[in-house]
Amino acid sequence: MIKLNWSEYLSEFFGTAIMMTIGIGAVVFMWSEGSAMTALIPSEPWRRLATGILFAGGGTAVVLSPLGQRSGGHLNPAMTLAFWLRRKISHRDAAMYVIAQTLGAVLGVLIVDAVAGDAAATVNLGMTMPGVGYSATVALAAELVITFSLVIMVFWAVDRRSVAPFTPYLAGVLIALLVMFEAPISGTSLNPARSLAPAALMGIFDHLWLYFVGPIAGAVLAVGVYRGLGGEKQATGCAKLHHTDQYPCLFEGCGYRRVEAGTVLLREGGESDRAYVIRRGEVAVKKMQSDGQDAVIAQLGPGDWVGEMGLLLNLPRSASVIATTDLEVEPLTRENFEHLIAAHPDEALRLLRQLAIRLHQADQRQTL
Repeated sequence: MIKLNWSEYLSEFFGTAIMMTIGIGAVVFMWSEGSAMTALIPSEPWRRLATGILFAGGGTAVVLSPLGQRSGGHLNPAMTLAFWLRRKISHRDAAMYVIAQTLGAVLGVLIVDAVAGDAAATVNLGMTMPGVGYSATVALAAELVITFSLVIMVFWAVDRRSVAPFTPYLAGVLIALLVMFEAPISGTSLNPARSLAPAALMGIFDHLWLYFVGPIAGAVLAVGVYRGLGGEKQATGCAKLHHTDQYPCLFEGCGYRRVEAGTVLLREGGESDRAYVIRRGEVAVKKMQSDGQDAVIAQLGPGDWVGEMGLLLNLPRSASVIATTDLEVEPLTRENFEHLIAAHPDEALRLLRQLAIRLHQADQRQTL
């Protein structure tokens, strides 16, 4: 039976709807005919910045909210595409996310239209169009560049544990600045669903194609460049823009894996394809004795490594590791193991200390 992650899909749907309600509402508030903000902030660049702060602020708030913590807070088909190309999200989940984002964007614009009425119509429900004096080709190139910059920044942030908690804020600041400086060229869409929703409701599709092609091309280019720069080798994050331990994670290669008590994390004699750092909870290390019974040889907890010897020496597992409580662990493959050690000296020191303790204990057992 195919598993559908409805809670995540609905979170992405409502999250996108909220972002669009706030964002398109900000466009109407700042730019509609007769708006008091025209007199209050007569400078268009500063009014664009204020619009960008509100739009991006709404998105950041959603990513930080329980909705974003559950779904990962993509809110954008281009972002989902980028993580799908990195094999961080399954085909099925990626397709459902895009559908949820598109429908959520439509709902958000419908809410603004219902509330703002004529004022919303004066700005075409916040449609994105090439700016005056700019061709469709220039607008297309601009959308490619700004989407590329956003996706690359998100990749860089989520793959660095010390930076990952700040990903929503960094993305919000970047989007706000892009709205301020780039909006006169293309309208700063970055998001096919964001452009499709108002265009569909207005029935105006003249330049809609470029708001699909530009962001999609930017996302694809970002994935290629990130791989070319060796980003995949240091990838320790997942496809969530804000990862907490409050909700399970459906994404592949997640740097934070939740494990239920009683689960066999590693099995003696199995392939050593990854190690784990325990972030929360405890495990028992068991080894098969000559009488065929398992004996507990160690109890490990937060900060301890498991499976590192097999990964370092490329040998089969020397013992089994069973979760004695619910766990949160960070998986490490051969591809990102060396990066973690090089980029985080504290982890390297903790691993060396743990190896030294185990060697000392083994030596004591031999001398008894």
